This record gives sequence, structure tokens and C-alpha cells, in this order.
Amino acid sequence: MELSSFSATYGVLAIFVVMLLKEIGVPIPVPSDLLMVGAGVQLATGAYSGVALFLALAIAVFIGASIQYFLARSAGRAVVYRLAAMVGLQAEMLDRAVARLAAGGSRAVFLGLNIPGARAAVIPAAGLAKLGFVRFALATLAGSLVFYGWHVALGYLAGPAAAALIERYSLGVIAVLVLLALAGLAVWLWMRRRGGGLRAWTEAACPACLAITAARRDRA
Repeated sequence: MELSSFSATYGVLAIFVVMLLKEIGVPIPVPSDLLMVGAGVQLATGAYSGVALFLALAIAVFIGASIQYFLARSAGRAVVYRLAAMVGLQAEMLDRAVARLAAGGSRAVFLGLNIPGARAAVIPAAGLAKLGFVRFALATLAGSLVFYGWHVALGYLAGPAAAALIERYSLGVIAVLVLLALAGLAVWLWMRRRGGGLRAWTEAACPACLAITAARRDRA
């Protein structure tokens, strides 16, 4: 089966499932930024429609974030902090996020979801801060779609050339993607030694995004 046929058949469904689990809070080791850039490349080749991708992302974000929000809101502070620690979210980071969301409301949710390194704490913090669900849901949809959208756009702009390379030099392209992911992992390991966490790696493999996260933590 050709790459384009595989993408058309399984691409949107696979993206939906992975993003749904990530929005629920499951630390799947598939970086969001690389997944979205890849989705943009597939979109440019006509593997699926932009409407289908948009709906898959929007539904995954809404359902997954809602589940995580209500779990955090109902489980209580102690449980949320214990679970967060298991996936590398530090209590201090959650404390800061809860305070900012309580003060800034939906605007803080939108902004937080567009800041590398802060994304992981926004949804559970919104539940702990007991933000109104409608305002939370609208801000989460808008913030996440903007964040994912520019990664998709990046892949889309490089789409035809990238797709041609994939078809012609599949092993080489895969090697480059692996190297990029390993570069992101190296930055994450450096961050981990300085107090970073697992969620930074599962949210992004982009070395620049991870470096922004490290810089923010240095200033905190």
C-alpha cells in the first residue's frame, strides 16, 4: 500500500485516537508537534481533507480535555498532585498554574495552551481552580487549535516537497525524523536533570520548544 493510500485510510483516525488519549492526560510518547507537522504534510498531499483533520482535532480536544478537567475537578487536590507527579508535573508548576487560571480565567487558559511547557499543567489546573466549564471548553478549543494549527501549517507549507522526499527516500526521511526526535529527547534529558518532566517530551519533541520550556523554568 502506498503512503498516500495508508494516510487516507488511517491518518485521521490515528490522529484522533492519539490526540484524544493525550488530551485525557495519558503520556503517550508521541510528541504533539511532530504529529501535527506530519498531519500538515499529509494534508498537502490530499491524503485527507482539512475539514476532516479540523473535526478530528476539535472533537479529540473537546472530549479529552473535558474528561481530564472533570477528573481533576472531582478527584481533589491530593489525588491530582499525586498523579501529576507520576508523569513529571511538579507541584510548584501546578500551584502557579492554578493561581494564574483562577486570576485570569479563560484568557489564561488560551494563553497557557500556547506556551510550550505550560500546556501540560493548564487542564488539570483549570479543574482544580474550578473554572466554569463552558468558558474553559471554549478557551481550550481555541487555544489548542491555534497551537496545533501553526504546526499543521508548517507541515502543509513543506508538504509537496516533503511528500516527494518521503516517497523517494523513505528510509532517509525516517532517519531525519528519528534524529529530530532524538535531538528533542536530548534536550528533554537535559531539562530533566534541571527539574523538567516527562510531559515536556510527550507534548513536544521540537528542541526549540523544549528550550523555551527550560528558559521559562529558569526564570520561575
